[in-house]
Amino acid sequence: MHLSPILSPHGEPVFAVGHRHSWKQATRKGFNVSLEWIGEGKKSQPCLCIWAATNVFLQGYSDSGVWVIGRRAITEFVGFNADGTCTGNPSPHCFREAREALVVMGKDRNDRQALHALCEVVITFAPDLVLMPVTPRSIRLDLESQKMWEIVATDKQTGKGLTEALV
Repeated sequence: MHLSPILSPHGEPVFAVGHRHSWKQATRKGFNVSLEWIGEGKKSQPCLCIWAATNVFLQGYSDSGVWVIGRRAITEFVGFNADGTCTGNPSPHCFREAREALVVMGKDRNDRQALHALCEVVITFAPDLVLMPVTPRSIRLDLESQKMWEIVATDKQTGKGLTEALV
């Protein structure tokens, strides 16, 4: 996902999902899925991005949101039994979060069919998220923010430059 400095007419930040920052894309059960890296440079993390496929995109624009789940949090969405083994079913946490995500995606929070479809999408793509590779160098450099200032530390007595850094 790429966050643009441009704001929408409603004053919200504009973002792009998929394309060159994506590792894998799919459509399942009425939802678009993109497995991609989000963050800046070395701090980029693998994430699962889900948005509604039924929305009409005008030149790639949609006023609906995207639900993003990071690799660190995916274990909260998959059910485990008392022995600690994975059941392959959504956890209660997954249902709670998916219900809130439906509203973000422009759907009704009481739509049980959409809720179960969204939870199934999360469970289906959870193994792919866990197995995602490290951020490729080309994407890491692309996500790197531009340096704004050059800082030079000088010794006041000698006038020699001690260290230089770009921030």
